[in-house]
Amino acid sequence: MKIHILILLVLVLLIASCVYYNTFFNAEKYFEEAQQMDLNDSGRPTQAAISKYNKSIKKCGIVLEYYEGSKYSDDALLLMAKSFYYIGRNYTQAISILEDMVLLYQDSELVPEAKLYIAQAKYSLLKEEEAYDLLHEFLLNNQYKSHHPKALMILANYKLLENDYIQTEYYLNKLLDDYPNSKQYEEAFFLQGKSQTEARNYQKSITIFNKLMKTRVSRKTKFDARYYIALNYLSLEKFQKAADYSSALLKDEYRENKLAGIQLIKARSLAELGELNEAIAILEAITEDNKRSRISGEAFYFLGNIYFYKMKDYSKAIEYYNKVKGEDRNSKYLESAVSQSAIASQIIQYYNPDTKISASELIDQQFKLAEFYIEYLSMPDSALIVYNNIINQKMKFITSLDTLQLRLDSLLVVLDSVSLADSLVHLTKNDTVDSEDKKAKSNLKNKFQTDYNALKNTIENIQENIKLYQNEFIPFATFSKLWLYKNILSDSVMVNSILNVLSTDYPDNKYTFAAVQFLAGKDSILIATRKQIKEAAEYNKAIRYLDSQPAKTVELLRPIVSDINNEFREQAIYSLGYINYFILEDSLAAKPYFDSVLTISEMTPYKSEVRKFYDGENFIKISRLPYIEQLLQADLEKQRSEQEDNEEQKPESKEVIEEQQKGKIQENISPIKGEINGKE
Repeated sequence: MKIHILILLVLVLLIASCVYYNTFFNAEKYFEEAQQMDLNDSGRPTQAAISKYNKSIKKCGIVLEYYEGSKYSDDALLLMAKSFYYIGRNYTQAISILEDMVLLYQDSELVPEAKLYIAQAKYSLLKEEEAYDLLHEFLLNNQYKSHHPKALMILANYKLLENDYIQTEYYLNKLLDDYPNSKQYEEAFFLQGKSQTEARNYQKSITIFNKLMKTRVSRKTKFDARYYIALNYLSLEKFQKAADYSSALLKDEYRENKLAGIQLIKARSLAELGELNEAIAILEAITEDNKRSRISGEAFYFLGNIYFYKMKDYSKAIEYYNKVKGEDRNSKYLESAVSQSAIASQIIQYYNPDTKISASELIDQQFKLAEFYIEYLSMPDSALIVYNNIINQKMKFITSLDTLQLRLDSLLVVLDSVSLADSLVHLTKNDTVDSEDKKAKSNLKNKFQTDYNALKNTIENIQENIKLYQNEFIPFATFSKLWLYKNILSDSVMVNSILNVLSTDYPDNKYTFAAVQFLAGKDSILIATRKQIKEAAEYNKAIRYLDSQPAKTVELLRPIVSDINNEFREQAIYSLGYINYFILEDSLAAKPYFDSVLTISEMTPYKSEVRKFYDGENFIKISRLPYIEQLLQADLEKQRSEQEDNEEQKPESKEVIEEQQKGKIQENISPIKGEINGKE
């Protein structure tokens, strides 16, 4: 009996031990799986990796709670702290756990690693001096000598991050000279070459990487070294070498996530060699295969450069430069993309004032440039030049309008002459007139008519642009100058002078009102921004096609709906529902938009209107919006009342009145257009 009890006890202990070991084993497994996952473009772990780290933390918690004091407790504490550290948002918690572990398990062989992680967490919390003190103290402790290469590697990485290339090289050389057999040797050798690339010592970097290639390092490191050699050749403007080297590397590289970077080097090299079509094809493929990523943002930037510098297609260059921010808000090329885009817009307006690109789109680039001059480059004088250029551009439009109007008048004379000649031919019914001659004259007439229509459309666009300059761009640029002289240049004389211009030339403009309030110290009322101008222009552009091409309006409204920060998003959602239901008669397509309007917590005008014809499930069949019906009925009753008072006037039929009032109201009221037209 005692033997059975003893066996049972052993089995229980064995099972408990296995459960315990498996729990910690799974914690380690989740951690390692997270470590193997690539970081995102911002250098942070992906959601999938964070999920793995959280699972590791949970398993470590079970070990610490249910198996307190076991031989794996220090392992579990360290692993939990490392998981918190790599998640990237819990550095304080990581430090607390690590400090507890060092205090509770002073003799643990894991203490040196824990101390290194404390230093790294301090650095991540922007406590750089504390981190450096801990690392230097660590290097002075001979008990931790086997961990010194790791400490040197951490220091080298931090100095490289701070662009301190001299200190970076010092720590790397010390590691390479004193610890040639360490695990960090290969990483240090590679980082030495990379640091020279970042320091723009490209030839020295190539020399280091070629030397690295001859040593016994991993396949991965050799391929990474080859990438930097190709990049260095590109930076040295040895474009053929860069193209050949990157092409060869593309054939050998086995890691799919590295291909786009190599393709980017090849495309840039080919562009410089004049192989523009191939370069463009490669860059476009990169943007298509790597959407919303760092590499895609870079590809769009270099596409912009090709169209700007090589092909002189400034409209296309602006299109690609503007896509950089959408792909990667933190792109290192963003500032340059904005500057180049603004320059391209100025070139277009100077050399091609009747361009089909809207003034709103072009002027937006210039406002962006001024902002970069102020916020990033601390060059207010350059920003003033940009604002003055915007103010002066209105006259270019006016001058071009006069020229184009003369051309239009001339075309009209020619068109009238051709039409008159054609009429005379038909009146005389001259059978001797050759049919081919008639066809030629008809074609000529059609050509003149096409040219006339195109020119007339251009003139109408320019007239709209002039209004925008008068009501939006010039007042806003003038207000921006006032803000600059007040807040940055501290020139009260210029501030008063600019305020006088606003008050005299734009007395009822919202920017004049904003300027007065701003100078009174009420910054919060500065409601007018470049962003609002751009967004209003985008919405108005979409609505412009409502009558003639409603499907195009739908297409142009969708990006506005996708932008959660767009001022006109709610209106665009309502408009899409309205267009689909009342114009395109597609209730299925309209339903999600109306559902979205109804989910808004507060009662808005759009929500109120939707409720009149849609209850969240079913539609009330009507031909037009209820409030239009109400207005129609009110006007009808008013009309009847007036007719009764005037017995001498012959009353018109109900049908005629309704048609007249319907036309009048539909001319002046639009549930979609009205909001924008009513905005100041």
